[in-house]
Amino acid sequence: MEIGVVVLVVAAVLLASTAHNITGFGFALTLMPFLLAALEVRDAVVVSTLLALATSLLLARRIWTDVPWRSVLTLFAASVAGMPLGLLALLFAPADALALAIGAATVMMAALLAAGARVPARGRAGEVAAGLVSGVLRTSTSLDGPPVVLYLQGSGRTPEEFRATLTPFFMAGGALAVATFAVSDVVTERALLLALAGVPSVFAGHLLGHALLGRVDAAAFHRIVLVLLVATALASIGVAAARLAA
Repeated sequence: MEIGVVVLVVAAVLLASTAHNITGFGFALTLMPFLLAALEVRDAVVVSTLLALATSLLLARRIWTDVPWRSVLTLFAASVAGMPLGLLALLFAPADALALAIGAATVMMAALLAAGARVPARGRAGEVAAGLVSGVLRTSTSLDGPPVVLYLQGSGRTPEEFRATLTPFFMAGGALAVATFAVSDVVTERALLLALAGVPSVFAGHLLGHALLGRVDAAAFHRIVLVLLVATALASIGVAAARLAA
């Protein structure tokens, strides 16, 4: 395996894990553009999903007593319904077209998050809609977070409630997505090895993000990360578009 690819994965996971632990979300959104620069789409989605699950497991012990289980279960049930559609896209959509779609989705979602966009909260119906879209994106792109984040931003929840909702949702959905990938023969040896290489960075980012929490301006840090990932996503779009045009 190319050492440059391993170094890229390790560095990108460290950035994504640190950002996630400061802001409470954005692991896959930060990581995926970097992975797409070096990996096939399927491997990138698998690596991101495996490491996002590890990140959620680390965070879970800190928020477990504050989890709003009704909301989490509604979001999760709806996401399960959307996962088969996303898996079909991952299995059968042309790789370059899917990479182009992931890049475009990254730019759009990052722009919405940076602008502080909110989806008006609509009770149970809103949770179902956000969970369904998240499930489709989880198994096709691993970018499952933004739909739920945008919904929660419109619900007026405190930062603690925000984290307590997102973490178990990501953890349960990630575990199911990994199992789905395994039985669908999507997981490759290369993806597993790269995910293992990234695990130390998950722990390092967890510790670094926790140390920086409260000591840095989380909003400013998040804006910097969003700018970086938008730039990387635009580069991914250019590469994918060039391949499609060739």
